[in-house]
Amino acid sequence: MDKNTLFGKTVAGREALTTRPAGLGPRLRSLLIMVDGKRNLAEFEKLTGGEATAAHSLEELLAAGWIEVVGADGLPKLVVAPAAPVPDPAAFQPEVSQPVPVELAVAVPSLPFSEARRQVVRFINDQLGPMGETLAIRAEGCKTPADLQAALPRIRDGLKSFKGAAVVQQFDDELANRLPKV
Repeated sequence: MDKNTLFGKTVAGREALTTRPAGLGPRLRSLLIMVDGKRNLAEFEKLTGGEATAAHSLEELLAAGWIEVVGADGLPKLVVAPAAPVPDPAAFQPEVSQPVPVELAVAVPSLPFSEARRQVVRFINDQLGPMGETLAIRAEGCKTPADLQAALPRIRDGLKSFKGAAVVQQFDDELANRLPKV
């Protein structure tokens, strides 16, 4: 394995952090939390204390489908097939769409409480990794929609202090409007 290889979580990997499947022991879970699409094998070797340990653990996570090799842009590396012929731009006629009137816009349905709580925990883990463990535990401990709503200011503050206002905005866009109301 090349020392510059970057790794990112798969959807199954993000799910594994919340469901804690049998094959994901504490050592692998800790490493999975640290996988963020920005760290390469050399950095994981420093974090785990050894070349063999990091490479072996990352291979286990790869084999389980919890992580994938990503490019420098954080997107999964794909084998690129030969390019298809490019159509003539003059032949392209974009479809003109009409704006949707505000009164016809569909409201986003709220998530069931257990799903909302799980997605909040996943978002925290994906964004903050081990630094967000306290926030993730706080969100996991919510027993009612009111508890989850009460925890939101602290979750937003933690996201903002570690990652910035853009991540808080992403959290609000993706989840806050879909959380069950009190």
